[in-house]
Amino acid sequence: MIPLSRYLALMCVLSIWTIAAGCGDGQDEVNGRCCDLCHPGTYMKGFCSEKPSVCIPCEEGHFSDKYNMFDRCHECRSCQQDYAKKCTTTTDAICSCRSGFLCSNNACSKCEENKCVTGEKPNRTDSRGVNRLIKYSYTCEPQPSCPDNSYFDVKADVCKTHREGIDSIHLILGIGFVLLSLTLLMFLSLACIKNFRKHKAYNTPMEVLAVPTKASDFHLSKEECGFELIVQDESKNSNSFGPLHLEEVGTC
Repeated sequence: MIPLSRYLALMCVLSIWTIAAGCGDGQDEVNGRCCDLCHPGTYMKGFCSEKPSVCIPCEEGHFSDKYNMFDRCHECRSCQQDYAKKCTTTTDAICSCRSGFLCSNNACSKCEENKCVTGEKPNRTDSRGVNRLIKYSYTCEPQPSCPDNSYFDVKADVCKTHREGIDSIHLILGIGFVLLSLTLLMFLSLACIKNFRKHKAYNTPMEVLAVPTKASDFHLSKEECGFELIVQDESKNSNSFGPLHLEEVGTC
């Protein structure tokens, strides 16, 4: 039977060892010391065995996608044809091949021409390569015959039905939208023309007829004779104005 003192001593040693080895999240043990890991997008320039960790951002063309203690960042993938997603400091580039080409590996960093002709489909075979790459090789096989009103989808490797009903609905909706737009446009045009004509009629100046002002220009009957006011200046003196006398004189 183990003495109680030895049992307590063993428990203390196990507790100290557990505390020393149990580093927190985002930390790792280096030489018996818990060190902070560098965040994604950075790498470690100096280890924390003697001083705190020093993390440096990745340079252009390099990345780190995990918490790490690396002394450098990974080099970004180089694509042969297109980039589906460019490389950042935290993610690697994602490559793609143009139409008519097939990916030569799981990273699609290289492409090869699709040599299958109409009525054939490429059949892929995988083989493990270096640097965690999986190489692809292709052989052409006849496409399976699809029922009427369907087609073979090469990417999905299945027969798919043509959705003519949905296409007809889209066509009808498109025609209806065009007709509605034309009707609305015609209505607005007529309204604008009507308002323009009303505005033009309101602002047109009215013609003023000249009315003769001389009594001699009127030809009136005797019953319609009027009277003319004749102003006579009874005073001949130019230095003063005398009273004015009005006489009624017939104009007919």
